[in-house]
Amino acid sequence: MNRILKSILFTGLVLTVIATACRIEVVTPEEAPPPTPIPPTETQAATPTEIVPTASATPEFAPFCQPDAASVSPAPQCRPLAAVESSTFCQDKEAYNLILIDQGLTYEVLTDKFRCADAGTKDDKQLIACTGQFAANFAINVCDPSCVAPTVQAAVTKCPSGYNYDNLQGCCTNEPLALNPNCQAFTFTTSYCIVRCFEFQREQKCKRNSTYCTWNEKDGICELRR
Repeated sequence: MNRILKSILFTGLVLTVIATACRIEVVTPEEAPPPTPIPPTETQAATPTEIVPTASATPEFAPFCQPDAASVSPAPQCRPLAAVESSTFCQDKEAYNLILIDQGLTYEVLTDKFRCADAGTKDDKQLIACTGQFAANFAINVCDPSCVAPTVQAAVTKCPSGYNYDNLQGCCTNEPLALNPNCQAFTFTTSYCIVRCFEFQREQKCKRNSTYCTWNEKDGICELRR
């Protein structure tokens, strides 16, 4: 009896265990979503592209004029300008200078208290008579209106502060620029009319006053410069 009861109880226990096992749901783990990619952290800022300055093929300023640039010969199509003193004398206690220039040229007095006027022709030249104070320097500006001086075609005409660009020479200069490049100034000196040159008995003393006196080698006397 006991054996039968034990067999029944054991069988019932086994069936209970099997029934319980059948009711267990097998839960499969859900598939995990793929991980979100994390952008890499920039540990160093991007290095900007280095710009290397290149040397300019064109200079910043035009070249400087040479010290003797003002003595450059005129262009072939422009005749050289000249003003030659013919004589100096005194008349009615006024000093006069006679000056010769080429015909066709114009002139202008640059010094105050001096005046010049046409005085005819001499040796196919135009004669100018100028007068002013005694023993003083004066200047006249002679121009050739028929000549057009060429200018230098330069790529750079800019000059540094304190300099001006000279179109005629193609360079930078700190000298005043001529308003008309076809002109040239000439300086002369008037006689001292009150001085009596004949009173200078010796050649050395006469030559000390050479501005208005000259020594006559032939006659051995000091006379007024003409």
